[in-house]
Amino acid sequence: MILRDCYSGSLLASSEGHSENYPHVVEEVMFPFPGMDGTQDPQVRADIVYFATPNDGAVFSTGSISWCGSLPHNGYDNNVSRITANVLRAFAQEERLP
Repeated sequence: MILRDCYSGSLLASSEGHSENYPHVVEEVMFPFPGMDGTQDPQVRADIVYFATPNDGAVFSTGSISWCGSLPHNGYDNNVSRITANVLRAFAQEERLP
């Protein structure tokens, strides 16, 4: 992956403990076989990554299985909504990102 070579990123978090309702994405499956769901395969996960880019830019990527679907949970009073709000506030400020 080119980004991995160019930028020093930070893995902030990974999801784990998914149910069998979370299989590999269709693009990754040439032939379905048992053991490809979230209860048996550690590659069924989502990572949160942050890295700075040239000219004071940055990337925050959720790479998520259900990030957007989690936003409205509990009337938007949840950790996913708070993280999203904090990231958007930080990116909207004039100060340089870390």
